[in-house]
Amino acid sequence: MKGALVCICLALFMALYGAEYVCNRDSNNEPDCTNASNLLVPIRNFYDPTRYWNCTSVSNMPASVGRCNGTGFDPTLMKCVNWTEWKWTPYCP
Repeated sequence: MKGALVCICLALFMALYGAEYVCNRDSNNEPDCTNASNLLVPIRNFYDPTRYWNCTSVSNMPASVGRCNGTGFDPTLMKCVNWTEWKWTPYCP
C-alpha cells in the first residue's frame, strides 16, 4: 500500500514538473524573468539566430533582447560566434 502511494506521488510530481518545463516550438523562447535561474543568462531566441534574451533583473519586466552584430548566437556556448562556427541546433531536445 505504501509503495503504491509513493508511486502515485512520484507520477504526480513528474507530471507537474514536465508541464512546467515543456519546450514550446511555436514560442520565441522569451524567458520568465521572475525566475532567478534566468538572471543574466543569455537564452536563445527561436525566431532569430542573431538575437538572444537576457533577464537583467528578477522582476515582472520582460527580458531584454541582445543582438549579435554580424554573428550568430550559439545556444550551446551561450554566446555570439562567427557564422563559420555557428551550427543550427534543434529548438527542443
